[in-house]
Amino acid sequence: SRSSRAGLLFPVSRVDGQLRRGRFAERFAARAPVFLAAVLQCVTRKALDVAGRIAKRSKQQRIAPAHLQMAAQNSLQLHKLLRADVLGNRGRAVPRKRRVASPSK
Repeated sequence: SRSSRAGLLFPVSRVDGQLRRGRFAERFAARAPVFLAAVLQCVTRKALDVAGRIAKRSKQQRIAPAHLQMAAQNSLQLHKLLRADVLGNRGRAVPRKRRVASPSK
């Protein structure tokens, strides 16, 4: 398969089909789906790596959606890429660092 020839885990053929169905351009190079699959694999790996470290710090064995959301918020690269709006706040609330109000005078 094209994925194994490129050394990727993400399916190049499926990315190719999505590019063709999406009608993003009339024509695109033969290497375009390979490159896009590699980029998607790289971004996914980075996100899961950061989320896995967050899950490990909170002493959990599974990566929850909240861990992915915190990864997008804490990693500057992922935050810029996703703008943290993609994941949204659909589900349980993610704990944020709260500021302690100073006592009033």
